[in-house]
Amino acid sequence: MSTSLDPSADDVLAQVDHAHTMLKASAENAGQHPIWGSDDVLVGQWRHELSGQDLDALIMGIRIRRIAMVIDRLIIEQCEPRGLKHHEFILMMALRRHGDPYTLRPSDLLWMYSVTSGTATYRVDKLVQRDLVAREPDPRDRRGFLIRLTPHGKEVVDAILGHLRGHFGKQLKPFAEIAGGFQALESGLRLFEACLLSETLP
Repeated sequence: MSTSLDPSADDVLAQVDHAHTMLKASAENAGQHPIWGSDDVLVGQWRHELSGQDLDALIMGIRIRRIAMVIDRLIIEQCEPRGLKHHEFILMMALRRHGDPYTLRPSDLLWMYSVTSGTATYRVDKLVQRDLVAREPDPRDRRGFLIRLTPHGKEVVDAILGHLRGHFGKQLKPFAEIAGGFQALESGLRLFEACLLSETLP
């Protein structure tokens, strides 16, 4: 079923609601399972169980967590055929996004992922064995070393990101057709994160 925009929708919120309604109609009963159903099913359950309480902020967190789980599942589907675990790909992606020469200090990884030094060492060792990352001397610290994404590791990360980019582009086409839709969502998510990280409540 087409998700073309309702010509009477004259703002982003109305267009998003319209596109969502069209997608739900085309999916029929998909995602209605009470255990692993869509976010609307999960939200409905919580509204029923905690009825009479102000749940708007909590529900927003539940929806975002649900989306994160969906994205993690998509990443895992791409990692498994390549013999990668999800946390290994996340580590490699951190190296990739920092740009050439794709290096980080072990302490950076510890800070980003809140793991023990033993866990970080074990994970890096596994990646080194498969020529996905390498250890090399730190030119600014004779006693230290850097973790570097190898050319092979970069190829693997780029292949997975390329698939995800294509998948998201296809699946999010109804959203992309809404003028200002992505920008509004990004602004809202930035504010959501800033509020959670703020140390001072109004």
